[in-house]
Amino acid sequence: LRWGTPPQKSKATDILRRMLTDPQEKERIMGCRALREANYLQALRIYIPQLLEDESLRVRCVLLEVIARLRLEEYYPALLRGLYYKSTREAARQALISMEDEAIALVRSLAADPHKPQLVRFQAWEVLGGIGTRLAVASLVEELLTSWGSTRQQILKTLLKVPGESGIEMVLDQLGRSGVEHLIYQELLFLAQVYGAIADLLGDDLELLRQSLQDTVDDILDRCFLLMKFLYPPTAIQAAAFNLDSEARSSIALGIEILDNTLDLSTKQVLLRVLDQRSIPERLLSLQPLLPYKKMSPRDRVHHLLELRYFLSDWCLACCFHGARAERWRLNLDIILLCLRHPAGLVREAVLAYLQVASPRTCNSLIQLLDQDPDPLVASQIRQLIESRDFHHAD
Repeated sequence: LRWGTPPQKSKATDILRRMLTDPQEKERIMGCRALREANYLQALRIYIPQLLEDESLRVRCVLLEVIARLRLEEYYPALLRGLYYKSTREAARQALISMEDEAIALVRSLAADPHKPQLVRFQAWEVLGGIGTRLAVASLVEELLTSWGSTRQQILKTLLKVPGESGIEMVLDQLGRSGVEHLIYQELLFLAQVYGAIADLLGDDLELLRQSLQDTVDDILDRCFLLMKFLYPPTAIQAAAFNLDSEARSSIALGIEILDNTLDLSTKQVLLRVLDQRSIPERLLSLQPLLPYKKMSPRDRVHHLLELRYFLSDWCLACCFHGARAERWRLNLDIILLCLRHPAGLVREAVLAYLQVASPRTCNSLIQLLDQDPDPLVASQIRQLIESRDFHHAD
């Protein structure tokens, strides 16, 4: 295929064609592996779509490697699709990583698309970390500055795993120590907002929202610990986190002591007091130097949370609407319309459920616009609403 005379190449191509279509899995695998050595695939390209749908997982995985090795651009979407499925995920990851800088734009566009499944986006971030070149790591740092929540969390984890601490070095090179400290400061400001919401949102109907906010607290603190690993020995930070995760008072005290001896942040004392298992009012008091707590009515607090929606997890945002539905609160129509276009189906579903109770007229005027929702659960919910509306009109 590579060094033969024209007649030899022709014969080899014919043999390879028969191997690629052979009923035996072993022959098809060997044929796919042989494709990696072929410089000229024109006569064999017609078999690639068929092989991508092959019943054999091993055949499909080898073909992903071939696509990356030979830079078959028209089949790059197959490499990204491979990240969606557990069976082909590792093969797709390794294929994309082998392409190094050539894969960065492709993978980054997938990772940054909020309409793609979160698991797939996280896999794409990990591919960038696996590529590990200066350009790939720089792209992760660039995304870090504009990301929030679980996306920021995943990017931080990816950067910390880049071999040779080059992820840590790039962050410090691009942001400097002050930049990392500012990210921690941002997280603590958001923490103050979340604790304020937990303090204000009382009542059984809001329990689900309070639980989601507590999960948000855990995520914020996890990001703080991840950020600290860029400034201090990761082993010390990990030891502190491990002890603070315990319910034993002695372990918590040890975790606080480790941080007290390690950190020199400007927000150190605030952070230590928050981590010291204090009550919510005490934690709010500790955060007072960063953001004074202002008590709000539950309805106003949910309004405020919706204004901070870009910082909330999808589940927490959905819980805001579930709580408003249970309490039958009127919410800002502009925010409702924006959340109806949210990338996460569970958020759109929660908004529709809220509208159905809080404002049936608005709900009826909007459901026709949402008839083609890509999420099966939301689409089913919309069909039920349309059928219910048509039934009442018929009456």
